[in-house]
Amino acid sequence: ALPTASGKTACLDIAVFALAAQALRLCQRQNITAPRRIFFVVDRRVIVDQAHERANFIAHRLQEAQDGILKEVADRLRLIAQGEWPYSESANSDRETLPLASYSLRGGMYRSEAWAYSPLQPTIVASTVDQIGSRLLFRAYGRSYRSWPIYAGLIANDSLIFLDEAHCAQPFLQTLQSVQHYRKWADSPLNRPFHCVVMSATPPFGLNTFEDPSDENRNPDHPLGRRQLAHKPATLCIVQKAKGQKATVELAKALANSAVGLVSDQRKIVVAFTNRVATARETYRMISEGQRDIETILLTGRMRSIDKDRIINSHLKHLQSEQRKAPVQPLIVVATQTLEVGADLDFDGLVTECASLDALRQRFGRLNRTGRPIRCRASILIRKDQSENSKTIDPIYGSALLETWNWLNKHKDENDEIDFGIAHINVLIKDDGDVERLNAPTSNAPIMLPAHCDLWAQTAPEPQPTPNVAIFLHGAQKQTADIQACWRADLDLTKADEAIEALLLCPPSSVETLPVPIGVFKRWLAGSRIIDQSGDVEGEETTENATVVQAQTDVSEHRVLRWRGSDTTASDITFKPNDIRPGDVIVIPIAHPGAFEQIGDFPQDGLDAAALLDIGDQAYRLARAMPILRLHPILVHVWPDCIKHKTLALLEDIEQKSNEDPNALNQALDELLSAIIAASSSLLDRWSWLVKTANVLGKAGTGYRLHVVGAGAILIGLKRLDNLDISADTFNDESDMMASGIAHPNRKPVKLRNHLSGVEAFARRYAIGCGLSEELVDAVSRAGLLHDLGKADPRFQAMLYGGNPWQIGEPLAKSSLMPKLQHPARMISEYPKGGRHELLSVRLAQSEPSLLPEKGYLRDLVLYLIASHHGCCRPFAPVVSDDQCVKTEFRLGNHRMHWSGPTKLERLDAGMADRYWHLTRRYGWWGLAWLEALLRLGDWRRSEWEERNNDEE
Repeated sequence: ALPTASGKTACLDIAVFALAAQALRLCQRQNITAPRRIFFVVDRRVIVDQAHERANFIAHRLQEAQDGILKEVADRLRLIAQGEWPYSESANSDRETLPLASYSLRGGMYRSEAWAYSPLQPTIVASTVDQIGSRLLFRAYGRSYRSWPIYAGLIANDSLIFLDEAHCAQPFLQTLQSVQHYRKWADSPLNRPFHCVVMSATPPFGLNTFEDPSDENRNPDHPLGRRQLAHKPATLCIVQKAKGQKATVELAKALANSAVGLVSDQRKIVVAFTNRVATARETYRMISEGQRDIETILLTGRMRSIDKDRIINSHLKHLQSEQRKAPVQPLIVVATQTLEVGADLDFDGLVTECASLDALRQRFGRLNRTGRPIRCRASILIRKDQSENSKTIDPIYGSALLETWNWLNKHKDENDEIDFGIAHINVLIKDDGDVERLNAPTSNAPIMLPAHCDLWAQTAPEPQPTPNVAIFLHGAQKQTADIQACWRADLDLTKADEAIEALLLCPPSSVETLPVPIGVFKRWLAGSRIIDQSGDVEGEETTENATVVQAQTDVSEHRVLRWRGSDTTASDITFKPNDIRPGDVIVIPIAHPGAFEQIGDFPQDGLDAAALLDIGDQAYRLARAMPILRLHPILVHVWPDCIKHKTLALLEDIEQKSNEDPNALNQALDELLSAIIAASSSLLDRWSWLVKTANVLGKAGTGYRLHVVGAGAILIGLKRLDNLDISADTFNDESDMMASGIAHPNRKPVKLRNHLSGVEAFARRYAIGCGLSEELVDAVSRAGLLHDLGKADPRFQAMLYGGNPWQIGEPLAKSSLMPKLQHPARMISEYPKGGRHELLSVRLAQSEPSLLPEKGYLRDLVLYLIASHHGCCRPFAPVVSDDQCVKTEFRLGNHRMHWSGPTKLERLDAGMADRYWHLTRRYGWWGLAWLEALLRLGDWRRSEWEERNNDEE
């Protein structure tokens, strides 16, 4: 419980150091009790990125350490990531020897769960309540139900959750406390650490707190003392004209005038806080249009992280505490609540719309944050209709807004000012006694019952009805309501197959998306021009957060795509608001009318041409550490003239050119890449990404793969970039079809017995490294050895060999069949639609009891892990129509396994559901999910290794 500007985020450093201090326990075969996974959770979206930046800084320093204590910490963390002593070659991955991995989890992107890469890897994840909470409760927003148990198991075991400013997220704190309680509800709990630490300047009541016991905060010569003793006088002002329909415009005008009025030789950097996105946008517009000599920046949660990073790096780096420098030109930053907590920025002046007292204290933490010897000033403004009506209930701050305004007036001095310096405002609060009424209202989470856990843990199939996790994250009075939106210029949704193919080759990445409240987005999709009255507080109510200004009658052409990774089909193209779900990733064609103005905030230089909003290539490169270049007429049309015309000429009839002479087309593409590189000196900084991409794609020995899609082409690099962010996403979240044996076209076939032994090795190492007992280590590794036996089905093998049963040789786990041949191969081989090799694997394993553990509960665990290793059978097996009496045999060493005919495991009397419930009661809801995660991640890591090493022995 430390005041703002005390450096609470350093808890990340402490947690990492505490973990490293336990590394040598591995050498003594003892369990590590410090959590490997550290989650920094905050309900302000932009602050997630700033926390990630700090975590990234720690990770990079450890990765580059050459000597001293940093090197010792890094080596110990590498030992923990390895999970064994001495190092084992079974790691097979440089990534798993990273001392620390750092990720930002902003939404449910396809293949964007790299934080879950390894259960052993020391990791920091910065994210929001929605993203972590939905995963913890087995309902990961925007993700397939197949992956829900993995994320729940990893977050609830071996993890530490820092909940920043928990007074803003009390329902989630209560839910975390309930999960802590229910993790113990097991006959044989796995006893892995799971802790929650609250970090807050205004902590919730009833917690054990750590406070500063020193006198440093009262010493004016100490950095903490300077920060807390600094004076921050603020004047109070009622905006008389701000009421009714004119409230937003008049309040914005007053905020803009006040911010400009604070600018002086001593106060060159001013921040203006608003409570609504619409007010922030209007304030920004007024300042930027009326004050040409003042630089103006808008920061809201409706921004893509790639844009926000560019703004902060180019305009706000000098405002951070450790790098504070006076600018040459005056600067005004207009922000919503997004900068309210956690932002390490230091302003000279502050203007704010009145809010609850706790919110104002947070905002004033950005004013003269370091206690510099300047005369900082501030103003607090309130709308006329909010200052005089005692019945006014603000959608975000409730009655606390008016209560706070009255309290401020009660304590103001003869100059109508109140001192918001940390030490000075604390005296007033202490003298007042009960100030809870002045804080933003917080609702309670519903009481979590065992029945809730029973329903959530059933993920396949998901029971109906099922408890709404949103109310356990934000309280019963609020609705969690975000979708993630991104824009693509090469998307023609009237040609569904081409659009989906283009997106599969260049999937959306989290850095190119921005969050939009689902209510706002639905109204926009319905064809209404709206004013976004929502704030930037995650999980706020959305029923009244968008004012409809004008409605259109025909919206059938306003189509968007709900992106679901490789499961995306033409049915996911929609113009119906009711089709949109929380957590959806929505891809919007840039040709869509009003494609960006109302639901996103972008840098002004990004709006010169709509096509410039498409940053898919840049995002792909950053998120996946792979170069990619999309050549499409709409995208190329905004390129610099020196390369545009050459590219457009190349794209004319590109499909015909590809069919007629692929070699000539490749040569022309190589020449184009060379031309881009040659033009680098004449291109603006905006196009630096294009030069870098061309340089890598055209580099000798690197090369690219060419895909012609409709009127364009996509070049995908064949080599991962080693010099990009170590948190780049290389997670291998295979679709069911991929995991069932259809491999990447550039990968060689993988022998089944090699795959089985490889998964066994990974699963064993994960189980040992996570501190499981010997019998559980054996059970998890045996499940790895037997998990894919069902792929020995002759029909499945025929499918892997292109549908030709006469070509079948040694059984394969994966094939090099081209994706477009998948469906024909399945039809020819007569492999049943929706067939599940996991179920046949169970039957084959049961046919050779000597391969299974002797103890009944361990035997059940092995069979369950086999059945669920692709996310099914939780608790019921999928129904597969298969009447063929096919004989399947497979030899593993001296063991012969066989089965004839359908498995019939979908029957209610087959025992699959009973086995699930018995194991759930034994290991707990989150314990069983964690055991599944160890096997499934071992399977994915082995598949990744096979792709990289082409099934070398």
